[in-house]
Amino acid sequence: MKTLLAIGESLARFSSQEGKRLLNATDLQLHYGGAEANVAMNLARLDHHTKYATKLPVNNGLADNCLMQLRGSNVNCDHILYGPGRLGSYFLEVGVGLRPTNIIYDREYSTISLMEELEWDLDTLFDGVDVLHITGVTLALSRCWYRLGVELIKEAKKRGLEVSFDMNYRQKMWTYEDAIPVYQEILPMVDYLSASDRDAIAFMDIEAVETTEPDYYLKRMGKKYPNIKCIYGTKRHQYSPNAYRMYGFIYDNETVKVHLSKEYDMYQIVDRVGTGDSYASGVLDGVLREEDYDKSVEFAMAMSVLKHTVYGDVNPFSRKEVEDFMVNEGNVSR
Repeated sequence: MKTLLAIGESLARFSSQEGKRLLNATDLQLHYGGAEANVAMNLARLDHHTKYATKLPVNNGLADNCLMQLRGSNVNCDHILYGPGRLGSYFLEVGVGLRPTNIIYDREYSTISLMEELEWDLDTLFDGVDVLHITGVTLALSRCWYRLGVELIKEAKKRGLEVSFDMNYRQKMWTYEDAIPVYQEILPMVDYLSASDRDAIAFMDIEAVETTEPDYYLKRMGKKYPNIKCIYGTKRHQYSPNAYRMYGFIYDNETVKVHLSKEYDMYQIVDRVGTGDSYASGVLDGVLREEDYDKSVEFAMAMSVLKHTVYGDVNPFSRKEVEDFMVNEGNVSR
């Protein structure tokens, strides 16, 4: 069985109750996550071998709780480092109806963001690993991480690993001017890419055009970076900030073909956080199992849809539950 290594920042999330704003909240829900940690836990719950590497603060109850969640999901935590600093966090004001969700980040001086050099023994870190998964969120942790993220990917490629990269640009964490050269250095080394039309325009120098061709940007991204095996993501038709119709896609860069999932109407959303990571996990499940893209895109989309129905960052559904949902749900087919 193949092994995936995810590297990133673990976070505590504090969420307001539905119908309350942070300014008048008297209690907050606490969850643990982080883009790469979510993927590692989701895949481990699907019975994959996963490793997770990060750096956590010492003698910190929140960090200890975060670690227990990772271990409880059967993620290999042998490469978690410890040091000074704090556990990064963010505060989420849950949107309702036409009011969108709002996020306040509190990540400065987190333990992993204070790293100035790679502190892992890289031969040990990458030993037995087939795929490295990392996101743009980790690259944006600090100016040092602009460089450290690139170094990690270069070292992974040197050792023959495949690279999964979720561009996941966060405007609140870094500017386009800072992100562009980092992304452009990484993209020629990526095998599996999560990206959107906006990413193509903003980071890949692909001209914005008015087009009805649904795969226009996918084809141009794939042509510009022939090293990429597939590009994946989701598309939404927005009814309101908290209701939409959604489907998933996987673009096979070798056959120049787009594989589409069913469409789902999402009217009752419990929690949007982690839904993109659930989709990525479903795609990577197919990569690790060497499934065809038609199966993978349906499974990934079902993973994401189910995650919308529960609180927390991590997908708690088993493979059987996801597969049963795919068979029994009654939504619109494409």
